[in-house]
Amino acid sequence: VYELGSTFKVFAAAQGLDEQLVDRDTLIDTKGPLKWGRYSISDFRDYGPNLSVENVVVKSSNVGTARIAIMIGAERQREFLGRLGLFSPVPFELVEARTARPLVPRNWSGIHTITVSYGHGISVSPVHLAAAYASILNGGVKVVPTLVKGAGATGERVVSAETSMQMREILRQVVTRGTARQAEVPGYHVAGKTGTADKPKPGGGYHDDKVIATFASAFPADDPRYVLVVALDEPVETSGREPRRTAGWTAVPVAAEIIRRAAPILGLAPDIESRGRQSVMSAQF
Repeated sequence: VYELGSTFKVFAAAQGLDEQLVDRDTLIDTKGPLKWGRYSISDFRDYGPNLSVENVVVKSSNVGTARIAIMIGAERQREFLGRLGLFSPVPFELVEARTARPLVPRNWSGIHTITVSYGHGISVSPVHLAAAYASILNGGVKVVPTLVKGAGATGERVVSAETSMQMREILRQVVTRGTARQAEVPGYHVAGKTGTADKPKPGGGYHDDKVIATFASAFPADDPRYVLVVALDEPVETSGREPRRTAGWTAVPVAAEIIRRAAPILGLAPDIESRGRQSVMSAQF
């Protein structure tokens, strides 16, 4: 199991929308750093005094996500994540899956409410993440991972169909104008969320130069049929002047290539209009 970073921001946004604490256009205070006791929460860059809920996800603001989590509160946050199946081993047909027991805070304090909202202080497997994304993006019905074709959906609703639709649209924006722009695949609309988490040290604390980079995606974005999670351990992209480790530069291109190759094999017909439009844009620029 791993800390999967900002991929968890999807859960805070979805719960905030579903419980009508916010809407997509609600402005969230993103002035940082956010102080909580002796802890200080900051963003990768300065996003200004506020962002809409949609842009909190698109730009991946820790401060904005933390403020949404504070609105939700510890008890409701924990209950929601539990309903998504993130606290117990995945009931999967492979024996190995049952050993992937999530690591969760024993005492769910205020700071845990904040850090869990952006994927730190909680460790799950990529299969946990894939199932939770499928549950939120498929119309809002819980999915239990299985190797049996046609099975998996439980009928238990985790978010409304309206919230599910809004989250699909928001995660599509992450790809078109956010941190996952390299996930664009001609002919296929991809939605998803990046996550870059500092890797824990065995003796405590975190490495400064080692990360787990994750991209959780769904396609086609308007009516998802597949979820793909790519998680890379200590990746480094070296084509630029400096090494780059974030998911946008590492996990995202890998996911895009997998989707490009796998989508036709899975029988997904490309969107010809979208493919043609992207070809014209490539020719112009």
